[in-house]
Amino acid sequence: MNFMHRDEEVDYYPSRHSPPTPVPPRPVVGRRQKVTIHKQDDFKQPGERYGSWAPDRQERFVRRFADALAHPKVSPELRAIWIDLISKCDESCGMKVANSLNVKPSM
Repeated sequence: MNFMHRDEEVDYYPSRHSPPTPVPPRPVVGRRQKVTIHKQDDFKQPGERYGSWAPDRQERFVRRFADALAHPKVSPELRAIWIDLISKCDESCGMKVANSLNVKPSM
């Protein structure tokens, strides 16, 4: 028996061999509160990580990222989105990637 041979897609849940089980309704318990949810900064940690690298490692990262974005199947819109995301992490990194791709960053 070859376990790697598959005739159909793998679907682990719900199993077609076990009977369907209904989800029991649970009452919601607790107090309802109106609270301001503070927006988190999703770009601070990657920016700090990039800044902690040695300059040669930063250049390798920029070169590899630019090479990946230079692939012919990557659309200009997708390049702009990624450059914008990189720039939010670290502005200099975004500028370096944009310059190596000859793209003007939209900041």
